[in-house]
Amino acid sequence: MPIIRPGLLLVSAALATFALSAPRAALAQQGGPMPVTVSKPVMRKVVETADFTGRFQAWPTVNVTSRVTGYLDSASFVEGGLVKQGDTLFTIDPRSLQSAVDQAQAQAKIAQTKLDLASTNFKRSEELKRSGNVTDAVYQSNQQAFFEAQASIDAANAAVASAKLDLEFSTIKAPIAGRIGRKLVSPGNLIVANGTNPLTTIVSVDPIFFYFDLDEASYLAFRRANPSAATDSKAPTKVSRIALSDEKTFSREGTLDYLDTQVDSSTGTVTARAKVTNADGFLTPGLFGRVRVPVGEPFDALVVPEVAVGRSAQGSYVMVVAADGTVSMRPVEPGPKFGAFRVIRSGLAAEDQVLVNGQMRARPGGKVVPQLAPLDVPQDLGADASH
Repeated sequence: MPIIRPGLLLVSAALATFALSAPRAALAQQGGPMPVTVSKPVMRKVVETADFTGRFQAWPTVNVTSRVTGYLDSASFVEGGLVKQGDTLFTIDPRSLQSAVDQAQAQAKIAQTKLDLASTNFKRSEELKRSGNVTDAVYQSNQQAFFEAQASIDAANAAVASAKLDLEFSTIKAPIAGRIGRKLVSPGNLIVANGTNPLTTIVSVDPIFFYFDLDEASYLAFRRANPSAATDSKAPTKVSRIALSDEKTFSREGTLDYLDTQVDSSTGTVTARAKVTNADGFLTPGLFGRVRVPVGEPFDALVVPEVAVGRSAQGSYVMVVAADGTVSMRPVEPGPKFGAFRVIRSGLAAEDQVLVNGQMRARPGGKVVPQLAPLDVPQDLGADASH
């Protein structure tokens, strides 16, 4: 029986594989140019942007305290809920405050009686002085008593107003609209006027602010493109787009309304702020997000799929197919990336056919069969989250 060596078996298998593949290669060569997909660049209006990270913060935030001293009767709000400005939050026992109002009003009546008497005496003194039947000392004494009575009634009326104001303050109302925290004091406790411990806290939710830091290069680019933004109330509003940590698109709009007055020397950044509408209260202070800020004016640019742009040691390029199917390598200057698309600053024309699928079947100088497919490019590229 002949002996089959392993090495001879491998050689035989290789020869058999080559014999089978050779006809297939020949058939491929006989088939001519291979089909590829090409598309024409699409013109879109784009804006140079830069992305930054930041967090939402509420403004204003109010610690609710009492302006009067008394025992807390009730707390009438839902913890964690939304309240409107002027809603009743707490009620302090008003009885002692009502008693103070009554006492002040009684003192005002006494003062009014004294004023009436002093006024009568002063008028009589004026009549007697004209006829010379009263001394200067008596006249001046009655005049002084009248002026003192006028001052007393003013003080008494002020005391009444103050007492009524304290009584009004026994009902503690929401100073701002927003989301209210938990009750930090329960009914029955003594509340001290203007105490350091708040009864609860309210944070404003609409609008809400998004704070982020611009690096120095981005800050300079932004200020050169927008010299009056966030510093002149009459300048056009600059719109920024914001995406939360779980969102793939920058679908939330904000207006850039503040830039810090100086660059932080320790970090080389400038704090900026965008104001965001939050009517439904969904955005919560402390949430993390990303903001996309325009750093230039809108301009028209050609856009191609990102997969069509290649890179080499000489720079970026795209493969362009001529009308006769000849493939050429075209150097281009790429711009910003928006999702699956890339802006081309220079190197392409609107009528060029860019190879977008089948790059492995094409080589510069060779021929292919171009199959034209239109590009579905969104009108608003800035809303896409990737960059």
